[in-house]
Amino acid sequence: MRSGEGSPVELTGADRLYRSAATAAFELLWITARAVGVSTESLRCRRGTLPLVNRPLLWFHGASAGEMGAACALAALLAQRGYRFTPAYTATNQQGVEFATHAGAPDTVVALAPWDHPRWVARALEQWQPRALFLVETELWPALILEARRRNVPIFCVSARIYPRDFTRYRLIRSLTAPMLRRVTAILAQNDSERARLIALGADPERCSVAGNLKYVVTETPRTRDRSWWGELGLRAAEPVVVFGSIHADEVPLIFAALEQLPMEAVRVIVAPRHESATGAIMRAARRRNWQAHRRTTGPPPPGWRLLVLDRMGELAAAYAMASVAVVGGGFGKHGGHNPLEPVMVGTPVIFGEHFDHFEQEALALHAVAPEARVTGALLGQRVAEWLNAAAERERIVELQRRCLPDGAAIARRYVTALSPWLGGCA
Repeated sequence: MRSGEGSPVELTGADRLYRSAATAAFELLWITARAVGVSTESLRCRRGTLPLVNRPLLWFHGASAGEMGAACALAALLAQRGYRFTPAYTATNQQGVEFATHAGAPDTVVALAPWDHPRWVARALEQWQPRALFLVETELWPALILEARRRNVPIFCVSARIYPRDFTRYRLIRSLTAPMLRRVTAILAQNDSERARLIALGADPERCSVAGNLKYVVTETPRTRDRSWWGELGLRAAEPVVVFGSIHADEVPLIFAALEQLPMEAVRVIVAPRHESATGAIMRAARRRNWQAHRRTTGPPPPGWRLLVLDRMGELAAAYAMASVAVVGGGFGKHGGHNPLEPVMVGTPVIFGEHFDHFEQEALALHAVAPEARVTGALLGQRVAEWLNAAAERERIVELQRRCLPDGAAIARRYVTALSPWLGGCA
Protein backbone atom coordinates (compact mmCIF):
# COMPACT_ATOMS: atom_id res chain seq x y z
CA MET A 1 0.00 0.00 0.00
CA ARG A 2 1.39 3.41 -0.95
CA SER A 3 2.08 6.33 1.39
CA GLY A 4 -1.05 8.42 1.71
CA GLU A 5 -3.49 5.50 1.66
CA GLY A 6 -5.08 4.76 5.00
CA SER A 7 -4.23 1.67 7.01
CA PRO A 8 -6.08 0.63 10.19
CA VAL A 9 -4.07 0.90 13.40
CA GLU A 10 -5.48 -0.37 16.67
CA LEU A 11 -5.62 2.36 19.33
CA THR A 12 -4.91 1.58 22.96
CA GLY A 13 -6.51 3.35 25.90
CA ALA A 14 -3.28 5.29 26.40
CA ASP A 15 -3.40 6.35 22.73
CA ARG A 16 -6.92 7.72 23.11
CA LEU A 17 -6.04 9.55 26.32
CA TYR A 18 -2.94 11.08 24.72
CA ARG A 19 -4.84 12.18 21.61
CA SER A 20 -7.48 13.95 23.69
CA ALA A 21 -4.90 15.60 25.92
CA ALA A 22 -2.62 16.57 23.01
CA THR A 23 -5.52 18.09 21.07
CA ALA A 24 -6.52 20.30 23.99
CA ALA A 25 -2.96 21.19 25.01
CA PHE A 26 -1.69 22.14 21.55
CA GLU A 27 -4.80 24.13 20.65
CA LEU A 28 -4.32 26.11 23.87
CA LEU A 29 -0.64 26.52 23.07
CA TRP A 30 -1.52 27.82 19.59
CA ILE A 31 -3.94 30.39 21.05
CA THR A 32 -1.28 31.50 23.52
CA ALA A 33 1.43 31.72 20.85
CA ARG A 34 -0.85 33.78 18.62
CA ALA A 35 -1.68 36.13 21.50
CA VAL A 36 1.99 36.82 22.28
CA GLY A 37 2.81 37.64 18.67
CA VAL A 38 4.42 34.50 17.24
CA SER A 39 4.74 34.94 13.46
CA THR A 40 1.97 33.76 11.15
CA GLU A 41 4.41 31.59 9.19
CA SER A 42 5.61 29.83 12.35
CA LEU A 43 2.05 29.16 13.45
CA ARG A 44 1.15 27.79 10.01
CA CYS A 45 3.98 25.27 10.33
CA ARG A 46 2.91 24.35 13.86
CA ARG A 47 -0.57 23.54 12.51
CA GLY A 48 0.89 21.31 9.80
CA THR A 49 0.89 23.66 6.79
CA LEU A 50 4.46 23.16 5.62
CA PRO A 51 6.43 24.60 2.67
CA LEU A 52 5.81 23.15 -0.79
CA VAL A 53 8.34 20.51 -1.82
CA ASN A 54 9.35 18.39 -4.78
CA ARG A 55 8.96 14.63 -4.54
CA PRO A 56 10.25 12.06 -3.77
CA LEU A 57 10.79 13.46 -0.30
CA LEU A 58 12.47 12.15 2.83
CA TRP A 59 11.39 13.80 6.08
CA PHE A 60 14.06 14.26 8.77
CA HIS A 61 12.91 15.49 12.18
CA GLY A 62 14.98 16.51 15.19
CA ALA A 63 14.74 18.72 18.22
CA SER A 64 17.49 21.30 17.85
CA ALA A 65 20.88 21.99 16.28
CA GLY A 66 22.58 18.83 17.54
CA GLU A 67 19.93 16.53 16.13
CA MET A 68 19.86 18.51 12.89
CA GLY A 69 23.58 17.83 12.52
CA ALA A 70 22.88 14.10 12.61
CA ALA A 71 19.93 14.50 10.23
CA CYS A 72 22.02 16.44 7.71
CA ALA A 73 24.74 13.80 7.94
CA LEU A 74 22.24 11.04 7.16
CA ALA A 75 20.74 12.94 4.23
CA ALA A 76 24.21 13.63 2.80
CA LEU A 77 25.17 9.97 3.26
CA LEU A 78 22.10 8.73 1.38
CA ALA A 79 22.67 11.25 -1.41
CA GLN A 80 26.28 10.08 -1.71
CA ARG A 81 25.04 6.51 -2.06
CA GLY A 82 23.00 7.48 -5.12
CA TYR A 83 19.54 8.04 -3.69
CA ARG A 84 17.64 10.94 -5.24
CA PHE A 85 15.24 12.83 -3.02
CA THR A 86 14.35 16.22 -1.62
CA PRO A 87 15.61 16.47 1.98
CA ALA A 88 12.93 18.06 4.14
CA TYR A 89 13.80 18.93 7.74
CA THR A 90 11.63 19.92 10.66
CA ALA A 91 12.99 21.03 14.02
CA THR A 92 11.28 21.53 17.32
CA ASN A 93 12.89 24.92 17.86
CA GLN A 94 14.27 27.83 15.84
CA GLN A 95 17.90 26.89 16.58
CA GLY A 96 17.37 23.63 14.75
CA VAL A 97 15.77 25.41 11.80
CA GLU A 98 18.72 27.81 11.56
CA PHE A 99 21.24 24.97 11.68
CA ALA A 100 19.55 22.90 8.97
CA THR A 101 19.10 25.98 6.79
CA HIS A 102 22.82 26.73 7.07
CA ALA A 103 24.09 23.16 6.77
CA GLY A 104 21.66 21.53 4.36
CA ALA A 105 22.05 20.93 0.62
CA PRO A 106 20.90 23.63 -1.85
CA ASP A 107 17.51 21.96 -2.42
CA THR A 108 16.85 21.58 1.30
CA VAL A 109 13.43 22.49 2.73
CA VAL A 110 13.37 23.48 6.42
CA ALA A 111 10.47 24.33 8.71
CA LEU A 112 9.40 24.36 12.32
CA ALA A 113 7.85 21.01 13.21
CA PRO A 114 4.09 20.67 13.50
CA TRP A 115 2.95 20.29 17.07
CA ASP A 116 1.81 16.75 17.91
CA HIS A 117 -1.88 17.48 17.39
CA PRO A 118 -3.46 14.53 15.52
CA ARG A 119 -5.08 16.66 12.81
CA TRP A 120 -2.03 18.88 12.34
CA VAL A 121 0.48 16.08 11.86
CA ALA A 122 -2.01 14.33 9.56
CA ARG A 123 -2.20 17.53 7.48
CA ALA A 124 1.61 17.67 7.26
CA LEU A 125 1.86 14.04 6.18
CA GLU A 126 -0.84 14.47 3.53
CA GLN A 127 0.92 17.54 2.19
CA TRP A 128 4.48 16.15 2.09
CA GLN A 129 3.69 12.45 1.49
CA PRO A 130 7.21 11.41 2.50
CA ARG A 131 8.80 8.20 1.30
CA ALA A 132 10.17 7.74 4.82
CA LEU A 133 10.21 9.56 8.16
CA PHE A 134 13.44 9.76 10.18
CA LEU A 135 13.16 10.69 13.87
CA VAL A 136 16.54 11.69 15.31
CA GLU A 137 17.64 10.67 18.84
CA THR A 138 14.70 11.03 21.28
CA GLU A 139 12.11 12.74 19.06
CA LEU A 140 9.30 10.31 19.83
CA TRP A 141 5.92 11.92 19.15
CA PRO A 142 2.94 9.54 19.52
CA ALA A 143 0.53 11.29 17.13
CA LEU A 144 3.16 11.76 14.40
CA ILE A 145 4.20 8.12 14.60
CA LEU A 146 0.60 6.90 14.61
CA GLU A 147 -0.45 9.01 11.63
CA ALA A 148 2.65 8.02 9.66
CA ARG A 149 1.97 4.35 10.43
CA ARG A 150 -1.62 4.75 9.23
CA ARG A 151 -0.27 5.96 5.89
CA ASN A 152 2.28 3.15 5.66
CA VAL A 153 5.17 5.60 5.76
CA PRO A 154 8.30 3.76 6.95
CA ILE A 155 9.38 5.27 10.28
CA PHE A 156 12.96 5.09 11.50
CA CYS A 157 14.37 6.19 14.83
CA VAL A 158 17.98 7.01 13.96
CA SER A 159 20.86 7.75 16.33
CA ALA A 160 18.22 6.63 18.78
CA ARG A 161 18.78 7.18 22.46
CA ILE A 162 17.04 7.73 25.79
CA TYR A 163 18.90 10.00 28.18
CA PRO A 164 19.57 8.19 31.48
CA ARG A 165 17.89 10.88 33.54
CA ASP A 166 14.73 10.59 31.37
CA PHE A 167 14.48 6.81 31.47
CA THR A 168 12.49 6.64 34.72
CA ARG A 169 10.01 9.21 33.44
CA TYR A 170 9.48 7.24 30.23
CA ARG A 171 8.96 4.02 32.19
CA LEU A 172 6.06 5.68 34.03
CA ILE A 173 4.25 6.05 30.70
CA ARG A 174 5.25 2.68 29.24
CA SER A 175 1.62 2.00 28.34
CA LEU A 176 2.02 4.82 25.79
CA THR A 177 5.66 4.32 24.78
CA ALA A 178 5.46 0.57 24.15
CA PRO A 179 2.79 0.60 21.41
CA MET A 180 4.35 3.75 19.95
CA LEU A 181 7.79 2.15 19.65
CA ARG A 182 6.30 -1.01 18.12
CA ARG A 183 4.77 1.06 15.34
CA VAL A 184 8.25 2.14 14.25
CA THR A 185 9.70 0.28 11.26
CA ALA A 186 13.20 0.09 12.73
CA ILE A 187 15.13 1.63 15.61
CA LEU A 188 18.83 2.23 14.99
CA ALA A 189 20.36 2.91 18.40
CA GLN A 190 23.62 4.67 19.18
CA ASN A 191 25.02 1.88 21.34
CA ASP A 192 24.14 -1.21 23.38
CA SER A 193 23.09 0.80 26.46
CA GLU A 194 20.63 2.87 24.44
CA ARG A 195 19.25 -0.25 22.76
CA ALA A 196 18.68 -1.87 26.15
CA ARG A 197 16.82 1.19 27.43
CA LEU A 198 14.62 1.33 24.32
CA ILE A 199 13.76 -2.36 24.59
CA ALA A 200 12.91 -1.85 28.27
CA LEU A 201 10.44 0.83 27.17
CA GLY A 202 8.72 -1.60 24.81
CA ALA A 203 10.65 -1.60 21.52
CA ASP A 204 10.63 -4.86 19.57
CA PRO A 205 14.11 -6.41 20.02
CA GLU A 206 13.95 -7.78 16.46
CA ARG A 207 13.59 -4.28 15.05
CA CYS A 208 15.95 -2.50 17.43
CA SER A 209 19.64 -2.73 16.54
CA VAL A 210 22.87 -0.85 17.21
CA ALA A 211 23.98 1.25 14.23
CA GLY A 212 25.96 4.04 15.92
CA ASN A 213 25.82 7.80 16.29
CA LEU A 214 25.28 9.61 12.99
CA LYS A 215 27.32 12.56 14.23
CA TYR A 216 30.44 10.49 13.54
CA VAL A 217 29.55 10.01 9.89
CA VAL A 218 31.65 12.76 8.32
CA THR A 219 30.47 13.52 4.77
CA GLU A 220 32.52 16.67 4.20
CA THR A 221 35.54 18.40 5.67
CA PRO A 222 34.91 21.44 7.90
CA ARG A 223 35.40 24.58 5.87
CA THR A 224 38.23 25.88 8.00
CA ARG A 225 40.48 23.12 6.71
CA ASP A 226 41.17 25.45 3.77
CA ARG A 227 41.97 28.23 6.27
CA SER A 228 39.15 30.43 4.92
CA TRP A 229 38.10 31.38 8.42
CA TRP A 230 41.63 32.45 9.35
CA GLY A 231 41.47 35.28 6.85
CA GLU A 232 37.87 36.16 7.66
CA LEU A 233 38.68 36.49 11.36
CA GLY A 234 42.05 38.16 10.83
CA LEU A 235 44.10 35.36 12.38
CA ARG A 236 47.74 34.65 11.71
CA ALA A 237 49.11 31.16 11.07
CA ALA A 238 49.80 29.22 14.27
CA GLU A 239 48.18 31.93 16.41
CA PRO A 240 46.87 30.36 19.65
CA VAL A 241 43.07 30.02 19.70
CA VAL A 242 40.92 28.59 22.51
CA VAL A 243 37.33 27.60 21.77
CA PHE A 244 34.78 27.07 24.54
CA GLY A 245 31.85 25.24 22.95
CA SER A 246 28.22 24.75 24.06
CA ILE A 247 28.56 26.82 27.22
CA HIS A 248 25.54 27.15 29.53
CA ALA A 249 24.72 30.31 31.45
CA ASP A 250 25.69 28.87 34.84
CA GLU A 251 29.07 27.82 33.40
CA VAL A 252 29.99 31.35 32.30
CA PRO A 253 31.55 32.36 35.66
CA LEU A 254 33.84 29.29 35.50
CA ILE A 255 34.80 30.10 31.93
CA PHE A 256 35.72 33.68 32.78
CA ALA A 257 37.61 32.58 35.89
CA ALA A 258 39.62 30.34 33.57
CA LEU A 259 40.18 33.18 31.09
CA GLU A 260 41.62 35.33 33.86
CA GLN A 261 44.46 32.81 34.09
CA LEU A 262 45.35 33.19 30.40
CA PRO A 263 47.46 35.87 28.73
CA MET A 264 44.49 37.45 26.95
CA GLU A 265 46.75 39.85 25.08
CA ALA A 266 48.34 36.86 23.31
CA VAL A 267 45.39 34.47 22.88
CA ARG A 268 42.23 34.59 20.77
CA VAL A 269 39.18 33.21 22.57
CA ILE A 270 35.94 32.03 20.96
CA VAL A 271 33.00 31.22 23.24
CA ALA A 272 29.98 29.45 21.72
CA PRO A 273 26.90 29.77 23.99
CA ARG A 274 24.45 26.90 24.13
CA HIS A 275 21.42 29.17 24.55
CA GLU A 276 20.61 32.86 24.27
CA SER A 277 20.65 33.17 28.06
CA ALA A 278 24.32 32.17 27.98
CA THR A 279 25.02 34.82 25.33
CA GLY A 280 23.73 37.52 27.64
CA ALA A 281 25.74 36.12 30.56
CA ILE A 282 28.93 36.14 28.45
CA MET A 283 28.44 39.75 27.36
CA ARG A 284 27.74 40.88 30.93
CA ALA A 285 30.78 39.04 32.28
CA ALA A 286 32.98 40.68 29.64
CA ARG A 287 31.65 44.16 30.43
CA ARG A 288 32.36 43.69 34.14
CA ARG A 289 36.00 43.07 33.26
CA ASN A 290 36.15 45.86 30.67
CA TRP A 291 36.87 43.27 27.98
CA GLN A 292 35.67 43.92 24.45
CA ALA A 293 33.47 41.00 23.35
CA HIS A 294 32.27 40.86 19.75
CA ARG A 295 29.18 38.91 18.70
CA ARG A 296 29.50 36.90 15.50
CA THR A 297 25.97 37.85 14.40
CA THR A 298 26.98 41.54 14.18
CA GLY A 299 29.46 40.87 11.36
CA PRO A 300 33.24 40.44 11.01
CA PRO A 301 35.09 41.18 14.26
CA PRO A 302 37.31 44.28 14.45
CA PRO A 303 41.08 43.93 13.90
CA GLY A 304 42.89 42.69 16.98
CA TRP A 305 39.81 41.21 18.62
CA ARG A 306 40.41 38.93 21.61
CA LEU A 307 36.98 37.58 22.59
CA LEU A 308 34.46 36.42 19.97
CA VAL A 309 30.98 35.19 20.95
CA LEU A 310 29.95 32.58 18.40
CA ASP A 311 26.20 33.20 18.46
CA ARG A 312 25.55 32.10 14.86
CA MET A 313 24.32 28.59 14.20
CA GLY A 314 26.30 25.97 12.32
CA GLU A 315 29.83 27.30 12.86
CA LEU A 316 31.05 25.52 15.97
CA ALA A 317 32.67 22.62 14.10
CA ALA A 318 34.56 25.14 11.96
CA ALA A 319 35.73 26.95 15.09
CA TYR A 320 36.90 23.71 16.69
CA ALA A 321 38.89 22.92 13.55
CA MET A 322 41.07 26.00 13.93
CA ALA A 323 41.46 25.84 17.72
CA SER A 324 44.67 25.05 19.58
CA VAL A 325 42.62 23.82 22.55
CA ALA A 326 38.90 23.13 22.80
CA VAL A 327 36.73 23.05 25.92
CA VAL A 328 33.30 21.40 25.64
CA GLY A 329 30.65 22.65 28.02
CA GLY A 330 27.56 21.23 29.63
CA GLY A 331 29.62 19.17 32.06
CA PHE A 332 30.93 21.90 34.36
CA GLY A 333 27.33 22.54 35.33
CA LYS A 334 24.98 19.60 35.71
CA HIS A 335 23.57 19.53 32.19
CA GLY A 336 24.76 16.08 31.13
CA GLY A 337 27.50 17.44 28.89
CA HIS A 338 27.73 17.79 25.12
CA ASN A 339 29.64 15.61 22.71
CA PRO A 340 33.32 15.79 23.79
CA LEU A 341 34.49 14.04 20.61
CA GLU A 342 33.44 16.85 18.26
CA PRO A 343 36.76 18.75 18.57
CA VAL A 344 38.74 15.51 18.34
CA MET A 345 37.04 14.72 15.03
CA VAL A 346 38.70 17.81 13.51
CA GLY A 347 42.09 17.22 15.15
CA THR A 348 41.84 19.44 18.24
CA PRO A 349 42.53 18.21 21.80
CA VAL A 350 39.56 18.52 24.12
CA ILE A 351 39.08 19.38 27.79
CA PHE A 352 35.75 18.62 29.46
CA GLY A 353 34.05 18.61 32.88
CA GLU A 354 32.89 16.02 35.36
CA HIS A 355 29.16 15.74 34.55
CA PHE A 356 28.92 13.94 31.22
CA ASP A 357 26.21 11.35 31.80
CA HIS A 358 24.62 12.18 28.41
CA PHE A 359 27.89 11.16 26.76
CA GLU A 360 29.11 8.74 29.40
CA GLN A 361 30.77 6.26 27.06
CA GLU A 362 32.63 8.98 25.16
CA ALA A 363 33.77 10.65 28.37
CA LEU A 364 34.94 7.37 29.91
CA ALA A 365 36.88 6.48 26.78
CA LEU A 366 38.60 9.88 26.71
CA HIS A 367 39.39 9.69 30.41
CA ALA A 368 40.94 6.26 29.95
CA VAL A 369 43.45 7.46 27.35
CA ALA A 370 44.10 10.97 28.73
CA PRO A 371 42.74 11.46 32.26
CA GLU A 372 44.16 14.99 32.44
CA ALA A 373 41.53 16.11 29.92
CA ARG A 374 38.73 15.79 32.48
CA VAL A 375 38.88 18.60 35.03
CA THR A 376 36.85 20.42 37.61
CA GLY A 377 35.91 24.03 36.98
CA ALA A 378 38.55 25.16 39.47
CA LEU A 379 41.34 23.54 37.44
CA LEU A 380 40.06 24.55 34.00
CA GLY A 381 42.20 27.67 33.55
CA GLN A 382 45.34 25.91 34.71
CA ARG A 383 44.82 23.03 32.27
CA VAL A 384 44.10 25.30 29.32
CA ALA A 385 47.21 27.38 30.08
CA GLU A 386 49.36 24.25 30.35
CA TRP A 387 48.22 22.93 26.99
CA LEU A 388 48.58 26.29 25.25
CA ASN A 389 52.21 26.42 26.35
CA ALA A 390 53.07 22.89 25.19
CA ALA A 391 52.50 22.17 21.49
CA ALA A 392 54.11 18.74 21.71
CA GLU A 393 51.87 17.81 24.63
CA ARG A 394 48.79 18.90 22.69
CA GLU A 395 49.81 16.69 19.79
CA ARG A 396 50.36 13.75 22.12
CA ILE A 397 46.98 14.24 23.76
CA VAL A 398 44.98 14.55 20.55
CA GLU A 399 46.64 11.44 19.10
CA LEU A 400 45.53 9.52 22.19
CA GLN A 401 42.05 11.01 22.03
CA ARG A 402 41.65 10.09 18.37
CA ARG A 403 41.75 6.45 19.41
CA CYS A 404 38.33 7.02 20.99
CA LEU A 405 36.67 8.04 17.74
CA PRO A 406 34.13 5.52 16.43
CA ASP A 407 34.58 4.15 12.94
CA GLY A 408 32.47 6.56 10.89
CA ALA A 409 32.74 4.44 7.74
CA ALA A 410 31.40 1.39 9.57
CA ILE A 411 28.51 3.44 11.01
CA ALA A 412 27.70 4.68 7.50
CA ARG A 413 27.64 1.13 6.15
CA ARG A 414 25.31 -0.03 8.91
CA TYR A 415 22.83 2.78 8.21
CA VAL A 416 22.85 2.27 4.45
CA THR A 417 22.39 -1.50 4.87
CA ALA A 418 19.49 -1.03 7.29
CA LEU A 419 17.69 1.67 5.31
CA SER A 420 18.25 0.65 1.68
CA PRO A 421 15.42 -1.95 1.52
CA TRP A 422 12.93 0.85 2.24
CA LEU A 423 14.26 3.49 -0.16
CA GLY A 424 13.55 1.89 -3.52
CA GLY A 425 11.37 4.84 -4.52
CA CYS A 426 14.41 7.13 -4.26
CA ALA A 427 16.85 4.95 -6.21
